[in-house]
Amino acid sequence: MIQLYYKFENYEAVRRDWKNHFTTDTPSVNAIRNIVKKFSETGSVEDLPRSGRPRSAVNEENVEKVIETLQNEPKTSVRVGSQALGISNYAFHRAARESGFRPYRPHIVVELSDDDFDKREEFCDTFLELVAQNPGIIDRVIWSDESDFKLNGIVNRHNCVYWAQSNPQEQMPVSHKKIGVTVWCGITSKGILGPYFFNGSVNAASYLEMLNNFLWPQVRHKGLYFQQDGAPAHYALNVRDWLNQKFTDRWIGRRGPIEWPTRSPDLAPCDFFLWGYLKNIVYQERPSTLDELKNRIRQACEEIPAEMCQRACKSVAERLERCRKDGGRQITD
Repeated sequence: MIQLYYKFENYEAVRRDWKNHFTTDTPSVNAIRNIVKKFSETGSVEDLPRSGRPRSAVNEENVEKVIETLQNEPKTSVRVGSQALGISNYAFHRAARESGFRPYRPHIVVELSDDDFDKREEFCDTFLELVAQNPGIIDRVIWSDESDFKLNGIVNRHNCVYWAQSNPQEQMPVSHKKIGVTVWCGITSKGILGPYFFNGSVNAASYLEMLNNFLWPQVRHKGLYFQQDGAPAHYALNVRDWLNQKFTDRWIGRRGPIEWPTRSPDLAPCDFFLWGYLKNIVYQERPSTLDELKNRIRQACEEIPAEMCQRACKSVAERLERCRKDGGRQITD
């Protein structure tokens, strides 16, 4: 933890890089901060000898009550559970942990309709066949999307937990609709294209203007593929005509040469990697103005390492394999 902190000098960066080195749960920002503080003050991460009377053990009766509570009400909070049993928050939490219970966070997902599974499997088959024929195609795709960034930050899921002795893969549906400045980005194995900020809502005219005046000058003559989801602005006839002309047989989207499956953010690098990564950086301190928000987004995009983009794009093929083997179901990690 200390080595990673002095490498990045950023608590969130330590958390992001943790899984590249360890299989244990990612430590919280507070845990990292406390360890770093202890090391800077004492030169060691060892705990100092405790003073005062020894800590008393949680008795068996309370442990049994906690187990029964969490088995019957796995979504209860420490505060509610401890109040119901008449014990302290600390005792409830300690009894739960010692009994093998862990507070799992729900995954934010978009609900699938019955027809979506087959369409997702079809896309997996189609794209993986292209990869088999030409493994380098992964490095030639522009994965793109828009996202709303709000001044008041992002959705906080930290108080939504599910207590269990193994991960129940609890899911939380999320609405598409958000309010804020709308940002377009593209991600390739070589880095980020963008950000591009829309003035107002995204419609066919504003989206086509972005494609023609912002994207195309950067990618013309490179023989790249272009991916977009099925948003209404992307599906407009003039947008599809433009894509057919500029990315002939090389674009992925609704009614494109390669059909993109609806409600599939788990398969698109912008959704499963880029937006979450950017928002963690941008909202480390809450911006006070839209200009400050835009500047933070620009800076965060510029600082994303190309190696990180490459890993995200390369992981698409693995995700498609997993999706296909699981009957088109969503990937939740």
